[in-house]
Amino acid sequence: MGCEGMGNGMEKSNSSRNHIGHFIRVIRPLIWWLILVLVLYGIRTHERLLEKTRLEFGVSLQGQPIDAVAKLDGMPALTGQKISLGRHTFSVTYSKAEPFSTNLFIWYGPHDMENIKLKRSMGTLRVAATPSASSITITGSEFSTNLYDSSGITLNVPTDQYTVRAEYPHWSQTQNPTVVANQTLPCMFAPQFGALYLTCNKDGARYQVESNGQSVDSGNVPATVNGLPIGNFNVTILYHNRQMQSPVSVEAGVTNELPVQFVLGAARLETVPPNAQVFTANGHYLGQTPLLFPDITPQKAQFNLSLAGYEPVSVALKIAADQTNSFSTNLISVNYVSSMQAAKGYLAESNYEAAVQAAGAALNAQPNDADALALQGTVQSGLDAQKERLDMLTRPQRVFGNLCANYWDAGLFTPHEFKTIKPAKAVAQAIVSALTNAPGAFQIIKDDSTEPEIYQVVGQQTFSLGILGGTERDCLIVIGQSKDDETQIWFKVLEYQVQHSISATGFNIRDSRHLIAMSPSRLQMNGLLEDQISRGLRSVAERIQEGVDEASSVIQ
Repeated sequence: MGCEGMGNGMEKSNSSRNHIGHFIRVIRPLIWWLILVLVLYGIRTHERLLEKTRLEFGVSLQGQPIDAVAKLDGMPALTGQKISLGRHTFSVTYSKAEPFSTNLFIWYGPHDMENIKLKRSMGTLRVAATPSASSITITGSEFSTNLYDSSGITLNVPTDQYTVRAEYPHWSQTQNPTVVANQTLPCMFAPQFGALYLTCNKDGARYQVESNGQSVDSGNVPATVNGLPIGNFNVTILYHNRQMQSPVSVEAGVTNELPVQFVLGAARLETVPPNAQVFTANGHYLGQTPLLFPDITPQKAQFNLSLAGYEPVSVALKIAADQTNSFSTNLISVNYVSSMQAAKGYLAESNYEAAVQAAGAALNAQPNDADALALQGTVQSGLDAQKERLDMLTRPQRVFGNLCANYWDAGLFTPHEFKTIKPAKAVAQAIVSALTNAPGAFQIIKDDSTEPEIYQVVGQQTFSLGILGGTERDCLIVIGQSKDDETQIWFKVLEYQVQHSISATGFNIRDSRHLIAMSPSRLQMNGLLEDQISRGLRSVAERIQEGVDEASSVIQ
């Protein structure tokens, strides 16, 4: 009996262990699945919290927000950007303020540094004028002042670039000093002056003193012009409608004399028809014909005559002292022939817009002229054909731009262009065939033609890892006939990283799919991503080239 009881107990014990082992083998996959869910949840929670870990800050100077240079661990930083966990060094610099720096320890969650108030940097500006200036103007973005009859001033001012201008009766100078923090910047004006004494043998003469084409002083002769800076000047003495010019050099502390003598003759200009405008060779207006110049210096004078609707005339007239020298001419009308010749010349150069204007001028000179109307029609036809060629040349790129505009983040990827002499329709069919060839065939999402001889093709490749993500590649292609012997092929390859976000409500689990462009503005790029972009571009380019070659062989 004892042995039988012991045997039964051992059998029961072995049976119990077998049941436990069987149970463990049954629930083992469930345990591994639970561990995987917990790991994924942990990763997702870390990503979600890290997404919310951002650095917020604002920078102001004297109560006003500014665009200062912020750096985090020596790299440029922007408010609202994501920040990694741990210790960091944060600094702010601005050209007009003292720098700011602090150390940070970052944990999960937003970190708001609130408003960083920078302190305005100051420096010293010392302005000196010898002799005293009539006025000194100091202008900066934050400080300005005006000084009158002043020899200068020393000011404590905000660091900045200033415009300092010293004004004298016949001289001025502007300097642009930049005040640096905690330093004294000198700004010195030390001009040297002389005088000019002017006389003339004719009463009622006037003078003009100029330097580098700018008027310095004017008045009646005789006159003494004081306070002129040393250097070279041009003096013009005017008497009636005549003038004499003389260069003069002004020395410091010296009164320089300039006597002027007028030796005069007379000139008369007449035209048929009258009222022609008379100009000097340098474009100075003198009056209208008939025109008499009673006082003019002996010279070989050059005059330009012009009257609306007539050819201009250039006159060279020798003026002798104590004589009246005359010139008379019949003006020649600007006529129909000159406009027609100009229109034909522009047409030969394919300058259709200028030819249209010239033909219109010919019709204005001789309305309803048959030859002018015929030439205008020829020119207009050429202009219309030119516009049509230009539109055809740019249509493929315009349609490609419209296609790219329909795809989110397409602007982050570079467009590429091929050209071929093969017809657009054959090239488009061959490219679609090349894209759908295995292995790595593209799924054709779009294949249509919205405009004549313009074809749009959109292909897609996807690689899925389930809830772990994957990649998607979209190729956008436009094939368009730009010339009779030219087809343009525009394309982009869009590379995306696929991410899934899993949310649960009760017993319902929802998987959301998101596309993130492989671009430095969207992702932290690495060698693998850049290699995928290169491989994708190379793959699409090779298939397009394959399609072009196939179209060539079919046509041949």
